[in-house]
Amino acid sequence: MAAKKTTISIVVPVFNEAQAIEILHKNILKSLASLASFAPEIVYVNDGSTDETLKHLESLRKENTFVKIISLSRNFGKENALSAGLALSRGDIVISLDGDGQHPPELIKSFVKKWQNGASVVIGVRTKTEGLGFIKNLTSFIFYKMFNLVAEQKLVPGSTDYRLLDRAVVSEFLKLTESDRITRGLIDWLGFNPEYLYFTAKSRIGGKETYSLKKLAQLGMNSFVSLSPAPLYVFGYVGMLIAFVSGLLGSVILVEQLLLNDPLGWNFTGTAMLGVLIIFLVGLVLISQGVISLYISHIHNQTKRRPLYVIDFKNSAGIKIEKK
Repeated sequence: MAAKKTTISIVVPVFNEAQAIEILHKNILKSLASLASFAPEIVYVNDGSTDETLKHLESLRKENTFVKIISLSRNFGKENALSAGLALSRGDIVISLDGDGQHPPELIKSFVKKWQNGASVVIGVRTKTEGLGFIKNLTSFIFYKMFNLVAEQKLVPGSTDYRLLDRAVVSEFLKLTESDRITRGLIDWLGFNPEYLYFTAKSRIGGKETYSLKKLAQLGMNSFVSLSPAPLYVFGYVGMLIAFVSGLLGSVILVEQLLLNDPLGWNFTGTAMLGVLIIFLVGLVLISQGVISLYISHIHNQTKRRPLYVIDFKNSAGIKIEKK
């Protein structure tokens, strides 16, 4: 009796990629051809495309029965489309990549090799993007610098959604319930000691770019809110600084003006003293807002309902916990 083949799922979210999808599909097939020992599954998630993308996908489905199509009722965004693809894939290993062709499919074999060597998560890290403008390069650099400065969980600069996940990792990811999500950040949060694969991202195969600066900014904000409570604490820190500086200044004025009878000749008026007092009170208000933010942070973490821990069954032994 022949041994059952390991199944590899390729998950590709697509939105208005009619000009690129067939070329991308051919490139994926070429890469899968070098993995003859694996049973393939290609899952295309049509994220509410308004062009001919769905018709092209249906044509690809007729040519290859291992092609699956998940067509969403409207455009829910790449993060949600990717989550749908991960949830409905059935592979022992799952590789996700973008539908615009910027993630080179020829690297699929390299991802699989790292998995065969024991990695449960393999992350594609973009070192360069062909034809990427100065503005997006700059905003990407600023985002990673700011995020890693304030967040406890660090993101590797250039990390992408081009990554391989073991089925055990996918199962743990599907337990995460928050809606405003950044998939790569949540996978990083799971841990599993990831391996990295560095690559140069290609230019788009065809069509127009659909991920605008506005969407990138929204993704960045979701990243901060989902993965770091730091934005809640900003005003608290500002308030402590204001209260400390104004309190110190007020004490110096009180001693110099009233107790020592202005030996330095500063000649602070009553209005100036009142201004310092108001600034001090503003600092106290901001501190109180920071305290409230601490409680909101705890509520925020509770509503996400993430698991308290994640077990790496692949590297565990001597335990009898039932895998769900």
